[in-house]
Amino acid sequence: MTDIAQKRTSRRHVIRGRDVPVAELSVMLDLVRLSAAGAVVLVEGGAGMGKTRLLDEAVKMATRMGFAAGRSGAEPGDDVDLAVLMDALFENESSPLKRSALRELPSIPEQRYWLLQELQTLLERAALEQPIILALDDLQWADAGTSAAIRALTSRLGGLPIAWVMALRSPKGSSPISATVRHLGRAGAERISIGPLGHGAVAQIGRDMTGGDPDDSLVDLMSRAHGNPFLLIELLTGLLEEDRILVVDGQASTTGISPPARVHASMGNRLGALSNEARDSAVLAGSLGRTFSFDELAAMLARPPSSVLEPVEELIDAGILVDHDGELAFLHDITRDAVRLSVARSVRRALDRQAVDVLLEHGALPGEVAAQLSESALPGDDAAVATLWNAARVIGVSNPSGGADLTRRALELAPATDPRRAELVAETALALHAAGRGEEGRTFVDTHLRNTLLADEESRVLLSVAGMFALSPDLRIDAGRRALALDGVAATLQARHRAALLHNLLLAGRLDEGRVVLDATRQEVSASGDGIATFSFTLAEAVLAYLSEDYAQAVELAEDARRSPGAELDPERARICNLMLSEALMVAERVEESFRVADDGVTGAQRSHEGLALRLLEIWRGRRLFQLGRLDDAAPVLDGNLAAEGDDRLPGLLEVIGVVALGRIAIHRGDEAELQRMAALARTMAGDGPPGFRRHACWLLALKEMAAGDSEAAVGWLCESGHGQRKSALLLFPTDVTDETQLVRIAIGAGDEELAIAALSAAERRAEANPTLATVVGTAAHARGLLDDEATYLEQAVDHFERSARPLPLASALEDLGCRRTAAGREQQGIEDLERALQIHTDAGAAWDARRVRAKLRARGVRRRVVGTSTRPKTGWRAMTDAELAVAHLVAQGLTNRDVAERLFVSPNTVNSHLRQIFLKLQVNSRVALTLLAKEHDRPR
Repeated sequence: MTDIAQKRTSRRHVIRGRDVPVAELSVMLDLVRLSAAGAVVLVEGGAGMGKTRLLDEAVKMATRMGFAAGRSGAEPGDDVDLAVLMDALFENESSPLKRSALRELPSIPEQRYWLLQELQTLLERAALEQPIILALDDLQWADAGTSAAIRALTSRLGGLPIAWVMALRSPKGSSPISATVRHLGRAGAERISIGPLGHGAVAQIGRDMTGGDPDDSLVDLMSRAHGNPFLLIELLTGLLEEDRILVVDGQASTTGISPPARVHASMGNRLGALSNEARDSAVLAGSLGRTFSFDELAAMLARPPSSVLEPVEELIDAGILVDHDGELAFLHDITRDAVRLSVARSVRRALDRQAVDVLLEHGALPGEVAAQLSESALPGDDAAVATLWNAARVIGVSNPSGGADLTRRALELAPATDPRRAELVAETALALHAAGRGEEGRTFVDTHLRNTLLADEESRVLLSVAGMFALSPDLRIDAGRRALALDGVAATLQARHRAALLHNLLLAGRLDEGRVVLDATRQEVSASGDGIATFSFTLAEAVLAYLSEDYAQAVELAEDARRSPGAELDPERARICNLMLSEALMVAERVEESFRVADDGVTGAQRSHEGLALRLLEIWRGRRLFQLGRLDDAAPVLDGNLAAEGDDRLPGLLEVIGVVALGRIAIHRGDEAELQRMAALARTMAGDGPPGFRRHACWLLALKEMAAGDSEAAVGWLCESGHGQRKSALLLFPTDVTDETQLVRIAIGAGDEELAIAALSAAERRAEANPTLATVVGTAAHARGLLDDEATYLEQAVDHFERSARPLPLASALEDLGCRRTAAGREQQGIEDLERALQIHTDAGAAWDARRVRAKLRARGVRRRVVGTSTRPKTGWRAMTDAELAVAHLVAQGLTNRDVAERLFVSPNTVNSHLRQIFLKLQVNSRVALTLLAKEHDRPR
């Protein structure tokens, strides 16, 4: 290395003009270390502005403070899932985690979910031993998995001493990192913008580089770098190389006013000044990536390594390459881009294709070269087809969208006679649907599937789509109907599609359409004798019995389906079967059995790594907790599992149920911010989706308007699909058997007698069919009491609800009964009813309902009456629910979220949601602080 290059390298450790951001990072690291709580910093700036240097400085400061340090950067075109994060966590000597600690995970579609759980657990344990800094660079190129993981882990690990310092150029468009940056901003991440250096910093770098104070001529020349540190150093290095810097009496000046040749000349001219070997080496190195090995460059040149030493040394002396941790790297992205642009695009494409083979030969994974291969390969490239397909199978496990793009590109490259085309078509169709790109998948099926696959093969692909319950039911229904329209399909496949279609129609709320095909489906399934078809049909019958309000029959059929041998062969639908059984048991007032089925499901999902099943079970559990009046327990369960991190799929039944339940809880609790958030989601669902989903969304929006006192606006939402459709507003799956009371109340407020009578009739018909179910019979009596304004029916409703497990309907009936009794002159009885209602609402955490009842008591002259001592404070240990106390004590014992989840039969997401509430109520921001408080709280007095 020349003296000039050595001087330049030795001065690169000095950081100038960034005192403020360095100080901000120092303060942040100190806070993380002292408070044992996490922090997130986004460093944004253009190319060459010094983001990487700032991250290096942050790592140095953190290491001096005793942090474990993980450092990595994204590479353009690298599609390996979670590559950046995994490198930071495991690949360096100073990294906080050891690769040997990571368990092997099965290759399942939900691998990313479980890998994130595993990483979270390892980081929890490591951060409790030592604070951690994770410095991630160039995230504008981060893969989708890393972007989603950052969103998830920064949220879940906020109570641990982990500093996330991430640098990127300002994201544009819909890149994977864009959503993450917006999410982190909303969550309170600190942002540091790195702009051009000021005049003082530019002058200081001039002193560092030249050894003297720059005079006016040199200052004027340095100003041409416009404050860009990389370009400034390039300019000064060029002046030193050309011996144009003169230092006299401590003052540095320059000869001439033109920039040095290395800055002034184009990269083409700079390369032209080098030897042929050096020039060729630079151009070929540009296709290997930002960082590469000496051996890889030698392989590109098809020369022995010994003969590459001289051109590499020449490129280092010229400031084009640098030695970077034992590998070669371009001095900067700007340099590499300029080198690549110095040759024609056709040449770059050919070299990029050659580089892929070299990289694969030297151990690169298919996913690491997939993007470059996809852009550089030409049709008929057999090796490219195989490599892209292999990459798709790995990437598609956790990133179906990326996998679909790669198989699609492989298909484009494969010749028309290639025997692999059929499998590529099938995998692409499934991946597009799994990624939530339903319309694109449908178009792809129309264009490719039918022309490539035999009828039975196409039918099997569409059957897989019909069983993807994360998809909109419309897409699943469409897949089934397309399959049934095929000619020459085996009877067994036809029967499976018939049963799946019936089930999907019912789940989508298309009850009438389901009943139309019921008999034909039964006959075809019976004739087939197929176990999977029989299981699907029995489950569909259970859903139909539930929707037909025969709850005992629904339980029996769901249990039959669950025991069916075909359930083991259709795991996706088997999950739904467990949910159906749990739901039917709940409505049948077999509450303990309902929770037991759910708990068994959670245990099984944890054991078999079924992330979607866990979320489904937890959202169903949250809905049941709401129905049992346990609002403070229900809200964290729903909130923690509602949003699938990094998941861009279309809304399914899972999201609909969660949004509606969480919105209704927000109404009861008087949580206006949460209600507005859920209402916004509901409006989106009301505008697009299958009928059942729209009815769910419109019902929540109607309840929101009714809570605001606008019954006419509430009816307006019920008429969203037409005035006549308002009477079928409660044809919902799943349903709440107490909703007719609310519908009658809305109808009375809006003066809609026809709607009120229809709601009452529905409630009474259900009660007739289920005379032993106290909640069902009580709802019918309550609805009749409201419509007839008759205390006798309201008294009956109270009697029935007192035998049920649902306190909120009891409180509602007591409130109405109290008002009716006081209006009839039975003042004392009425006040007692209202006080009981107030107590129940208070115990449940229904603050909005409690305020309403309290106002009614005040209007009747009852003020400051003691109603009990169960009112929960907003902060402190007494503010916490039983579930939160259980989580707090387990976390204080040093258990990770996953350990706690397994102890309590919940998902890790639910534990994380509880933990956020615990921090708020105890007014702490770290697990260390929680542990200290718990020890103090548990100390004998």
